[in-house]
Amino acid sequence: MTFSKSRRLELHDYPVREVLQKIVNLIHEEAALKGITIETRYNHEPAIIPMDVDKLQQALLNFVKNAMESISGAGNIIISVNTAGKDRVGIRVSDNGCGMTSQEIERIFSPEYTTKEKGLGLGLPLAHEIIRGHGGDISVISQQGEGTTFEIMLPAGRAGDKNGKG
Repeated sequence: MTFSKSRRLELHDYPVREVLQKIVNLIHEEAALKGITIETRYNHEPAIIPMDVDKLQQALLNFVKNAMESISGAGNIIISVNTAGKDRVGIRVSDNGCGMTSQEIERIFSPEYTTKEKGLGLGLPLAHEIIRGHGGDISVISQQGEGTTFEIMLPAGRAGDKNGKG
């Protein structure tokens, strides 16, 4: 049911930095209680993406929550944004959690696949569908015992203010 709703996107050019900052503000306290630090690294240029703000925020929040859940004890999550040329924006969510096997990586976007005791296994498949609905791609780099990086590439919107504001 949620999957069909995610297909109806209302796209508006919006700064991805603002969406990510909302996510950090939402989870900062929970992360701190678990001993997890969240670091943000944004490039100087504003990264504007045509997005359905609520749905893209939901997708990116799923990646960050997944990173938090992969860390037992103290750890780090790094969220970064970089422009990749004039037509793409890259978002990375990296953690130093438990990491995944290559078999797990192959299945993480399959509905109902989960390695967790709680949950339905729908968070990452839903996030994957939302990213694809935005014309984006996701790559996963993971090493068991060392952590995981989700790299999300999305089409860029208008360049924004050429005077360096923003």
